[in-house]
Amino acid sequence: MNKYILPIATLLLISTGCENTMRSESSDFDSAELQQLSSELSYDLGLSKSSTDAMNNSLNRHGKSGKHREPGFLWKVSAEMSDQLTDDEKAVLFEKMDEKDISIFGGGKKKDGRSGKKGKKRGSGIYKILTDDQKVLYKAMMMDYKGKFKVIRNQVKDGSITKDNAKEQTSALKEAMQAEVDALLTDQQKAQIDQYRADRDAKHKVYRDSSKAVMVSALSMSEDQVIAYDATKQEAKDAASVLFEQSKNGDIDRETLRASLKLLFSDRNDKLEALFDVEQLDIIKIHKALTMRMKKHRSSKGKKGGRSKG
Repeated sequence: MNKYILPIATLLLISTGCENTMRSESSDFDSAELQQLSSELSYDLGLSKSSTDAMNNSLNRHGKSGKHREPGFLWKVSAEMSDQLTDDEKAVLFEKMDEKDISIFGGGKKKDGRSGKKGKKRGSGIYKILTDDQKVLYKAMMMDYKGKFKVIRNQVKDGSITKDNAKEQTSALKEAMQAEVDALLTDQQKAQIDQYRADRDAKHKVYRDSSKAVMVSALSMSEDQVIAYDATKQEAKDAASVLFEQSKNGDIDRETLRASLKLLFSDRNDKLEALFDVEQLDIIKIHKALTMRMKKHRSSKGKKGGRSKG
């Protein structure tokens, strides 16, 4: 009996050692977001040990110490994963995107038909610059308008007004609300809000420019590709602005706007796709898939020492 003890013990040690090695490699993150992304990808894609190790190495090297929130982080990871993943693993990664026919270049607009750019009306960060007396008035004002907007929505539901009438009334209410907010603020507070917005926009531009620079590097884009890429996106952006202006002026209805935007961005995406070769498109598609998954884990805020309990 004793002659079996040593071989069995050896096998147990080897098995335990391998398990601990895989666990330590897949769990050695200082961010809950990266930990969750790694675990999800490894499980969902059925990654081999070599693919898991390579992926975790990329995530850790490019994302450690908060670098996963720096511009272009996922571009760096995607470029490496393009070489690391097998065709079967990539097929699983792209499965949901292919099923839902999700463009790797995005749709260019939100679900409500507007572009992704936020409006420039006052509102962002306004509450923190108000005095205590102003906060009381502001809260009461917002509650009052919230009730008015609700009345309009209910009238549409019960059929007492049409959607077009509701749109006109809502637009008028928004203008009235904006006027009251402006009247509540001092000139100094208005200047503070304008400065906050300018600083925010500048910060966003720096981030976008930095992220684009990493993208260009990860894809090894030529100068001609960069020029054509920028021109194609700007052309679509300008065309979309014209459509939104036509809708605002009543020259086209909302259905025509939606259909025109869908056609516009579909054409833009086709033109963008034609700019890249197979290897570049593979990296772009991996980046899109990782971006979609990463968004689900942003709630962890990337705190150091974060660990997934799953």
